[in-house]
Amino acid sequence: MRRTIAAVIGLALTITLAAQDAVTPELEALANTERAFAQTATRKGIRDAFLEFFADDAIALVPDAVSAKDGLRSRPSIPFAEHELLWEPRTGDIAASGELGWLTGPSTFTNKKANSGPAYGNYLSVWRKGTDGTWKVFIDIGSSTPAAVPFAPGFTRFGFGPRYSDKQFEAAGTTLLEADRALNAKLAAGPSGAAYAAVMSPNVRLHRDGMVAVLGREAASEWLNAKSPSLTASTATGEAARSGDLGYTYGTYQKGDDAKKRPYLRIWSRTPAGEWQIVAEVMAG
Repeated sequence: MRRTIAAVIGLALTITLAAQDAVTPELEALANTERAFAQTATRKGIRDAFLEFFADDAIALVPDAVSAKDGLRSRPSIPFAEHELLWEPRTGDIAASGELGWLTGPSTFTNKKANSGPAYGNYLSVWRKGTDGTWKVFIDIGSSTPAAVPFAPGFTRFGFGPRYSDKQFEAAGTTLLEADRALNAKLAAGPSGAAYAAVMSPNVRLHRDGMVAVLGREAASEWLNAKSPSLTASTATGEAARSGDLGYTYGTYQKGDDAKKRPYLRIWSRTPAGEWQIVAEVMAG
């Protein structure tokens, strides 16, 4: 009897967690916007599609934040037949308040005019919904990979489990920046693996140039301990959703004794207890 009760409880918990991580209509609408963005690029070319789907205040991290649209306008418009960029959303999440979300997936760029082979990548984008209900890209950043990036079939919501739902969300932006700065302070004081240990979500994604994403807290901890050099990082700013359950931060980082500054972007989700955890991090360059 006890086994039967335990099995029922276990099944109920599995169903509950699956429901919490199910793709919502709002998240599917965001993914469809990303798909429309990618399809527009095949018709208009990369630059003009980016100008259409980027917010007017969108930023590029190079490594400090600058206007993304100003940079795009300074480049020539090149036909898709010459510069081919293919991408699709495969996972991501959206805030309960519905105005902030993020997506990631594989990308492939081919310079057809130069007759070169494909260059693979893993993009990550932060999206905002305007007052008119239209989704626009606010930040887009990517990392190069040696081969096509593997993802689970189809499109899935990022698996995080129960999310923050308290109505005490007024200070969410403050606590988010505090979490980012606290991590950066720990990075300056000791090994990166130890610094990240307490703030990575179970399914965390670490995106780094030249390698396929490291997936999951255990694998990420092992990689950070074995492969990641000492890091120093400085928080620029960030934003939390109105619902206080999702947000992003960005800034610059340096590897070991290398003085060159590079950009980072972190996506955070918040547990029911109010703890911010990194669900995805891109350190570009």
